[in-house]
Amino acid sequence: MVDSAAPASARRPVGRPRRDGKAHLSYEQVFDVCARLIAQHGFAGTSIRMIAAELDASTASFFHLFKTKDDLLNALIAFAAAPSLKFYDQLSAFDLPPAVALFKSIHEEARFVTSANPDYAALFYLPELRKPAFQPAQAVRTSMIVHYQRLIEAGMAKGTLRAAVPELAAEQVFQLSETSILVDMQARGLTPERQADLTAEFALRGLLVNSGGIDAIRKTAAAIDLQMDVPTRD
Repeated sequence: MVDSAAPASARRPVGRPRRDGKAHLSYEQVFDVCARLIAQHGFAGTSIRMIAAELDASTASFFHLFKTKDDLLNALIAFAAAPSLKFYDQLSAFDLPPAVALFKSIHEEARFVTSANPDYAALFYLPELRKPAFQPAQAVRTSMIVHYQRLIEAGMAKGTLRAAVPELAAEQVFQLSETSILVDMQARGLTPERQADLTAEFALRGLLVNSGGIDAIRKTAAAIDLQMDVPTRD
């Protein structure tokens, strides 16, 4: 079984040798195929046998890594969330005003989902994640929401942000950044950077007590030398 911390070493070869004698699979290869198949067929409709066939590997290799298919999904969610959680941790070291940190967080999350593998964003909304077996995955998603909630509450304490229910606002902000992937704006000439900027501005205008300060917030956020790691699309 793979621990939820496994994604940190996603590129390390894992499992038993492949049937054709090719190099070992990496966690990243396995997760990319899993995400694509789940996006196409749903979690229930994706079997270990399907994943193994796609990678030309044996099912035994998977059960050497994951005790169950549920364990695989928990590890996959942790892998998908790792860049965001790493970024949130790094951002906290800058000690920014809450509104600036919130703008930067939304911007980077939106830029990530419009630049990275699109199959991963849908994973966070699988209905199966509500089941008790996926508590590790639920905890990962919750930690992402809590990041936004803390920033909103900190801004409210300073009188710069407002929200009737901070927890709900945090969920809505997170979902807004994730839905950036639903429309291919790049095909219309809108870059991921510009789409991220517009998404962050839209969200902040609904939370700012004084929306007239949005330009200063944007400039301050843009000057922060920190970006979320975005894997290159295949």
